[in-house]
Amino acid sequence: MIREIVQMSYLIIVANISLFLFLTFNSTVSNKIKNLFLIGTAISLVMLICNIVAYTFQGTGEYLSLLKINSAILYSVSGTIILPFIYISGVISKKIRIALLILAGINCLFCIISIFNGCVFSYDEMGNMSLNTFAAIPFIFSLIYLCVLISASFFKFRLGLRLESIFLTVLSIAILSATCLNTYMHFKYLISGMATLSCVFYYLFFTTQTLTRDAMTSALNRHCFYRDIMTMRKHQMFVISMDLNGLKQINDNLGHDEGDKAILAVSESTFEIIPSRCRFYRMGGDEFEILFPSASRSDTEIMMQKIKEAVHSKGYSIAMGCGEYKKGMDLDELIKEIDAMMYEDKARMKALQGL
Repeated sequence: MIREIVQMSYLIIVANISLFLFLTFNSTVSNKIKNLFLIGTAISLVMLICNIVAYTFQGTGEYLSLLKINSAILYSVSGTIILPFIYISGVISKKIRIALLILAGINCLFCIISIFNGCVFSYDEMGNMSLNTFAAIPFIFSLIYLCVLISASFFKFRLGLRLESIFLTVLSIAILSATCLNTYMHFKYLISGMATLSCVFYYLFFTTQTLTRDAMTSALNRHCFYRDIMTMRKHQMFVISMDLNGLKQINDNLGHDEGDKAILAVSESTFEIIPSRCRFYRMGGDEFEILFPSASRSDTEIMMQKIKEAVHSKGYSIAMGCGEYKKGMDLDELIKEIDAMMYEDKARMKALQGL
């Protein structure tokens, strides 16, 4: 039995440990994304441990209480492996994410209650499990999570982010296939293995994306801006230009280290404010761009004001200009107009400082 357990779980354990080490020592993704991947890794590891316990003791007539607790944990967490991917996608609204957490809590409650009254699962004296009246709840909730993940992939596609959309779609199909094979074919360790591989591949996707990022600020680079704006040109979006005020004076009077601190203050403030679906770019020096797809003018103006206030709170100031792009417009002309608006804002701020 030990030989079989090692054979079926060894690769999953190694993949979990490797991903945990990468997440711990790799700083190419934000702490928020890193924590979500850690949650996914932890869930897949818990699923693996539960599978090992079930494989070891089911049908032996021993440790019935342990088997009930083990099943409660397994049915509680199996579907929730999808939730970190939904959060990482960054395109699902906060209300829906909260609703999904509530569903996860309800599912967990039913599984805990089942330990005592067998409403979801029960065990006979020999330790054989059977599913009961409310056994469909974990599966229905898991299907809901999966549908939300698929909708996230469609939303990514609609925003022009096709590579990530295709990745999320393939990931959803793989998770669904693993669930069906585990449920109807009784394959062991399949869902926990798929959960681990999903975390690994999604993490690899994110780390490869960092090759397109500016090393100092972690903003996307100039090449990505022109690539993304061309792929997103079929959709409505706001284009925002940003420029740090007084960088030359900071470099001349205080040194380039202080200039770098000022540039970092702008990027950090922007990352704190912008919604997940925004794309933030460093074009070079102290010049930045933001693409805000599927946005209203009021939301865009509120976001811009918050960024200005956040930068100001760190002792710096920025000039900004924005314009709305709609399908068929001349992008080059729009960007020129936006840049002109930004320089007008810069001149206006200098004039106010002169007063």
